[in-house]
Amino acid sequence: MSQQWTDKKERSNPAALKLICWIALHTSRFFSRLWLYPITFYFYLSSPHVRKASHNYLRRITGLTGSPWQIAKHIFYFSATILDRVYFLTDQFHRFEITIHGLEHIEAQQASGKGCILLGAHIGSFELLRALAIQNKISFKILMYHDHNAMITKVFNSLNPDIEKSVINLADDNAMLKMNECLMAGDMVGMLGDRYVASDKKISYQLLNSPANFPAGPITLATITNVPVIFFCGVYCGKNKYEIHIEKLTEATKLSRGQRDSYVKETTQHYVNRIEYYLKKYPYNWFNFYDFWHDEAPKNS
Repeated sequence: MSQQWTDKKERSNPAALKLICWIALHTSRFFSRLWLYPITFYFYLSSPHVRKASHNYLRRITGLTGSPWQIAKHIFYFSATILDRVYFLTDQFHRFEITIHGLEHIEAQQASGKGCILLGAHIGSFELLRALAIQNKISFKILMYHDHNAMITKVFNSLNPDIEKSVINLADDNAMLKMNECLMAGDMVGMLGDRYVASDKKISYQLLNSPANFPAGPITLATITNVPVIFFCGVYCGKNKYEIHIEKLTEATKLSRGQRDSYVKETTQHYVNRIEYYLKKYPYNWFNFYDFWHDEAPKNS
């Protein structure tokens, strides 16, 4: 199994994805969700690397074994959040029961007039960040690799062209400059901190009792730009229920270069701890379907 998420090819067919979007927008959510069962069955049968990644993850959760039924449920949860993106992107939040925990951290940051980093992970639906922003009139940008999963991104952007305007493409040479400009203007910049590319500086931590690598970049950026970091995850709880969890991870901290390394390590450890907490609480919301812990990597003899 490939160790890098960047090596994974898109499995979705654009025509099929557009059909699912059409069904979602022109029929009931109940009818649309019926399609999730054959979709789950298809991906379970046709994606051995997804099954393996799911099994290797689920067996790390106390009380779970990574059985075929649990793997199928894991894939179903992921498929459900993809379907619900259609509704979030078209402002149909009324279809959902969304409970927000820790909103006071966002409100306090807004009141300060200063920017911050909203740091998430591939837990649940990152699209809920947009729901939160709309409901609370938050000015925000999303830092991401725009070309990864380009086909699905293009289809979803067609549902709401304004979404593309909120994205800062990490592949852009001026990405860090744009991000800094947004932060200085008082915007919140959302990003995911649980994946890295080959060129990133990474640090190894224990996640679910196994070593895993995390990028040092997000916390390093926060120290360089002197802005606070707020942890965010929007978890799917079944049916039409979601929960948004918001926690203050760090205050704005200005450090010398010599102080930075130890601070980044300690703060990233705190971030990893919060990921583990929510994975144990919502185990079917982990959507890193690749060899995250390098279980399939060749072992040195």
